[in-house]
Amino acid sequence: MLHGIWVDDEGRARYRNRIVWTPYARLEREAGKALWAGIMTPYLPGPDTVPEPYAKTFKQSAFINIIHHGGRWLALSEVDPPWEVSAELESVGDSPFTWDGRIEGMCAHPRIDPATGEMVIFRYNLVEPYLVWATIAADGTVARGPEPIEVDACYMIHDFVITATYAVFFVAPVVFDLDALVTGSGPVLAWKPDLPMRIAVVPRTGPSTELRWFETDPFWAFHFANAFEDGDDIVVDFSKFAFFAVGPAPDQSGAVTRLRINRTTGAVTSTTFDDRLTEFPRIDDRLQGARHRHFTVSAKDSGLGMGLFNVLMRIDAETGRVEEWNSGDYVFDEVVFAPAEGSISEVGYFVTFRTDRKTLVSDWVVLDAQDIAAGPIATLELPFRVPLGLHGNWFGCSDLNPAEL
Repeated sequence: MLHGIWVDDEGRARYRNRIVWTPYARLEREAGKALWAGIMTPYLPGPDTVPEPYAKTFKQSAFINIIHHGGRWLALSEVDPPWEVSAELESVGDSPFTWDGRIEGMCAHPRIDPATGEMVIFRYNLVEPYLVWATIAADGTVARGPEPIEVDACYMIHDFVITATYAVFFVAPVVFDLDALVTGSGPVLAWKPDLPMRIAVVPRTGPSTELRWFETDPFWAFHFANAFEDGDDIVVDFSKFAFFAVGPAPDQSGAVTRLRINRTTGAVTSTTFDDRLTEFPRIDDRLQGARHRHFTVSAKDSGLGMGLFNVLMRIDAETGRVEEWNSGDYVFDEVVFAPAEGSISEVGYFVTFRTDRKTLVSDWVVLDAQDIAAGPIATLELPFRVPLGLHGNWFGCSDLNPAEL
């Protein structure tokens, strides 16, 4: 389900939600029950349960993220093709959007370069080629690829980063077992700490064969804030975090980390801004691939369960200073930066849905990015509970009239 807030120039706000009606979701609605199991459960319904061509297939669900690129709004999954929706969140068409069959699937976290308008995407796959990447031009046409990056197995890769020159992929030792997925004979995902973290630095222009590999001690990160070039270094900010590990667990500290990859010496070094458990790092997206000063992460008070966050931290990467806003009994996941109209970089607001753990009442809040400790400068009470979701984005929608929704 997609949830949207529209705010017009008069300060009026509207809320709407809509299901992304993939064929799989429609079949389950007609059946009145779930027909597919969870994403980590090796059950695929047969032709006695669902019609061809959906029998013995994995459920496609555009449930992770949403973007706007090339004039289209696309709801995203982990490896499946995206599903097009309208600006009003209605599902478009009866099949996924594949760029005329050129893109079989893509990641949940594409990176859009604000300098060129290009969108860089990737996909990992259970069969060869295990990892491919591509570039979508600003006008929404496929400009490059998909091109393979040679890896020896299917590794889970949820996110990546770009700089002005490179795309950077982190191949952590989290490996899919296809036989286990099909037969149910063992864990679908395994953490293999005897393997290193391998980092592929791929030129965004020029042949993919010119990519370089770097290695460091194994770690896992679901999400990265941003990357940029600093002389010979590629600098990457992220939260070092994992919660699904099978077997010996990777570093689950959640530490807010900066990684430097030196393209001359091959050295990979890291420093820590804060060692608390954090997730969902974000920047002002107008700085994607360029040097940023600040980024935010979601954190928590002690005692909160897994996947619950109630503290927003804003890190100054130049000074190391950390500002905080504690939301108390209200919990949230990702917090999104919304630029102030006509503002310079990093001047604007932070927005998020959140839910009171005691009452299950949800609201939507706005914080001044320059003073998050002061708390919300605006709060919108919602008519429905909005479940803690994963990701969201803020879009300029001057061509839309909220009063018509």
